Amino acid sequence: MVNVGRRDFLKIAIAVIAGNATGGFLGSLFASSASQRRILELESEIERLKSNVQLMLEKDLRVWNWSYYINEALLDIFSEQTGIPRNNIVYDEFEDPNYVLTKLEAGGSGYDVVILPDYCVEIARRKKLLMEIEKKLVPNAKFVEEKFLNPPYDPEGKFSIVYMWGSTGFAWRKEVTEGVYTLEQIFNPDQGFLPKYRKKITMLEEALEVVCLAKAYLGKDLDDWSDKTVEEVKEVLLRQKPYLAGYAGTEKYYPGLKTGTIYVAQAYNGDIARLREEFGEVQYAVPEEGGTIWTDNFCIPRDAKNKNSAHAFINFLLDPAVSAVNSSYIRYANPISVSWQFLGDILEDPIVYPSEDVQKKMWFLPSLSEEERRKVVNLMLEVKAS
Repeated sequence: MVNVGRRDFLKIAIAVIAGNATGGFLGSLFASSASQRRILELESEIERLKSNVQLMLEKDLRVWNWSYYINEALLDIFSEQTGIPRNNIVYDEFEDPNYVLTKLEAGGSGYDVVILPDYCVEIARRKKLLMEIEKKLVPNAKFVEEKFLNPPYDPEGKFSIVYMWGSTGFAWRKEVTEGVYTLEQIFNPDQGFLPKYRKKITMLEEALEVVCLAKAYLGKDLDDWSDKTVEEVKEVLLRQKPYLAGYAGTEKYYPGLKTGTIYVAQAYNGDIARLREEFGEVQYAVPEEGGTIWTDNFCIPRDAKNKNSAHAFINFLLDPAVSAVNSSYIRYANPISVSWQFLGDILEDPIVYPSEDVQKKMWFLPSLSEEERRKVVNLMLEVKAS
C-alpha cells in the first residue's frame, strides 16, 4: 500500500470528496492486487449505476441522528457537492431512539433521514413507518461489507443500510483503580463498588440497553419478557438506583467523565475512544458477562418530503473516503471495509474494533413486539419515578 499518513490521507480524502482531485482515488491508493481488483470492480459497477440515474435533488434536507455522531464538516462538503444550500440542511440530534419512534408513529416528523439502532429498525419496519430505500439511488451501498447486508432486523435489506457499528460497555476514570469488569460491580450493592462510587455512576438513557444488561446479570434469556423476569429486572434496577447519578446519554456522560462529575458510565465505545484523545485517563471494557454489539442504520421515514436528497445524503456518507474521514473523527467502526486500511490506529484499538473473543460474548439487542416494548417503557418509568 502506498505510504500515506493519516493526516495526509484526510487531506486527500476531503479533496476527493469536494471534487478537487481527479482519477481513481481508491484504485490508486490500494496496492494489493486483490484489493485493487475488488475496488475497481465496485467502482465500475457504481459508475454504471450512476449513469442510469439522473436525480433531481430537492433544495432541502432534514437529518435526525444521535448526538456527537458525525463530523459536521462533512455537511458543508455535502452542501458544496450537491448544491443544496447549507442553511437548508437541518441536522438535529437525539438521545433516546424511542422518542424518534414515537415521532415517526405520530406522522409528520419532518425528517428525511433518521439514524435508528437495529432493534428500532425492526419496530419501524413492522409498523410501516419507513420508506423502502431505492438501492439504485445509493450506488455506494455496493461498498458495504457483506456481513452487514440483510441483517435479522431487516432481513431483505429494504429499509435500512448500516451507518456505524460498535459495542456497549463501561468507561471509567483513573480514580476507579479496580476498573469495571463484572456486572456484580454494577448491580449488586453488597459487592461494595456501588457504595464506593455512589452518585458518580451513570447508566444509559436508552432503556433497552439497561434492561438487557440487568437480564444478563440475572442470567436470563434476553428474549424472556415474562412478568416474573420483568419484575426481577425491576427489583435489580431499584436496588441500583440510589447509587446512580442518573440515566445519561452521550451529552451528559461524555463531559462528566472528562470533568470528574462522573467516574463510571455505561457508554458507547466510540464516545470513549474519542474522549480518550481529549482526556487520556479514561478506560473502557465490555464486562465479563458480555455486552451489546449494535448497528446504527440509515432509514428514510415513509413521509419524507425530500427523498431524493435523502438518498443522495446516504450515498455520500457511504463513500469510502467519506466513511474513513467520518470514522476517524467520531471513533466508531463503519461497515465499508475498503475504507478500513486508511483508519490507522483505529483498527488496532480494541475499543473500536473488539477482538473476536470479546465479540463472541456479545449480543444484539432483541427485537420487541409492541407488548414487550410497552413493558420496557413502563418498567423504566416505574424505576425512574421511584
